[in-house]
Amino acid sequence: MVEAFVPKSKNEALRFLNDRKCIILAGGTDLMVKTKKWPGCLPEFDSDVVFIRHLQELKNIKIDEKYISIGAACTLTELEENILMPRYFKEVILSIASPAIRNVATIGGNICNASPSADILPLLYALDSILIIESKGCRREIELKDFILGPGKKDLRIEELLVEIRIPVNSFTSFHYKKVGTRKSTDVAKASFIGFYTFEDENFKEIRMAFGAVGPTIVRSKDLEQRIKGLNKEELSNILEDIKAEYFKLIVPMEDERSTAEYRKGLCLVLLEEFLRKICNSSENQ
Repeated sequence: MVEAFVPKSKNEALRFLNDRKCIILAGGTDLMVKTKKWPGCLPEFDSDVVFIRHLQELKNIKIDEKYISIGAACTLTELEENILMPRYFKEVILSIASPAIRNVATIGGNICNASPSADILPLLYALDSILIIESKGCRREIELKDFILGPGKKDLRIEELLVEIRIPVNSFTSFHYKKVGTRKSTDVAKASFIGFYTFEDENFKEIRMAFGAVGPTIVRSKDLEQRIKGLNKEELSNILEDIKAEYFKLIVPMEDERSTAEYRKGLCLVLLEEFLRKICNSSENQ
């Protein structure tokens, strides 16, 4: 018989996870869909369930000189409304699902679902996010890019719990975000793109680019970002087609009922070119 547990603290939740096989339920917006068998029927769980969304220890949002630290049980709405969160976070969140879903869905759940089309992941990949994972008597850190192993697969053992997301503080000059779907926000993305850059002394000091919903995991190339760093706008314009050609090799989209692989690949290159031409033509330092 399946049992449900409502722990009073994070440590109590970790004890449950250590002592028996449990399903972790925070917002449940993805989990409830996965376990639903027939329309109108209740979901079916094959393991005990531990509820964690109410745990205040997993809902803190803090910022210091190094990191923005986000509790894994923070809902998307809580993040969007928090004054500590940067504007780019709020813009991405407002493109996700509907207000009702954002009121329930958690950032930790969005990560642990490990879906290639998760809207929050390109943002977190581009920001070099670090995950804090705990089990009874143990704590470890892992980069998000190493945590997600493929569609629905992650480096999380049965006794472990994602407790916090840490985002290195940055000084990006600007950002560009585009999500393409059948409908605005409420639909799952056919493809998404986010780009950040810092322009200083007539050169690109920093640049980050990530694509979502176009492969088993988020597509990002630090090598190509490094190639752009230090260039001025004219130099970037001159190698734009070369950059597109390299991403053409890297992007190997999935094909499903929402879109063909060919369409997704072409769309990604359009989004990339739009971003690069935009920053080359911007008026900064001109």
